[in-house]
Amino acid sequence: MEKSVDYKKFLVLKNLAKEINTSVEMSQILQNALDGILDTLNLQCASITLWEEKTKKITHEIASGVIEKHKILRDFDQQVIRGMRDRIFLESIFATLDAEGPHTVFSYPIKCEGHIVGAFAGLIEGYRNLSAEEEFFEAISHQIGLGCARDSLWEKQMGGEIQEDLIKSERLKAIVETAVTINHEVNNPLAAVLGYVQLLLHKPEQLNPETIDKLKKIETGALRIKDVTNRLLKIVEPVIVKYAGDVKMVDIRQSKTQEDIS
Repeated sequence: MEKSVDYKKFLVLKNLAKEINTSVEMSQILQNALDGILDTLNLQCASITLWEEKTKKITHEIASGVIEKHKILRDFDQQVIRGMRDRIFLESIFATLDAEGPHTVFSYPIKCEGHIVGAFAGLIEGYRNLSAEEEFFEAISHQIGLGCARDSLWEKQMGGEIQEDLIKSERLKAIVETAVTINHEVNNPLAAVLGYVQLLLHKPEQLNPETIDKLKKIETGALRIKDVTNRLLKIVEPVIVKYAGDVKMVDIRQSKTQEDIS
């Protein structure tokens, strides 16, 4: 069965967050993210570029998709997007252009510690409202920004110790933004499932005992998922534990929420 767009978005973000918390090289993280974005949004081509904050020297430049379309995207980036960012500090750009026919393009900034350190851009032939995907783009941007912070902060030391506070801050930001996406992409269809199950349970006289028992198990599982995603959204002090190998995960139960602290 073909996966829905919402589920594909969830997988892209989940895999991105997973890789950032491991020792996977940044180039591979960017390539995997780019491939996921292309597949999820059916873009014809896309690119991710990272540069040093002060010198603007490009450190990573990854592209994927239809080769013939890269020139259109690259020319638009060099002639329009970079100039607008430098002159009027424009960040996200969604536009349509006529380049061998109508095309829709976007460019979204990647930020690390409040500074723009890169951008990812994409193109599709014809007209399409890519600004409707801005929430997804923002979540991707912050996850990649966290990866940039990971690489830079692991090399920096202050008084012989890693800057733990900043790492925790960036990690919490990524957790919250991933939680927002999960709540939006998972809880919406989950609410429909829960609603139908509870509707059926309100008519027990029409069901046999075995069906009622199975429906109650579905209801319990759905409520459990809802509780986990809601708690994830409220976390203010995440507890990170080892999952398998170099992969780490957030311990939902041990992590503190604002309600636990107050």
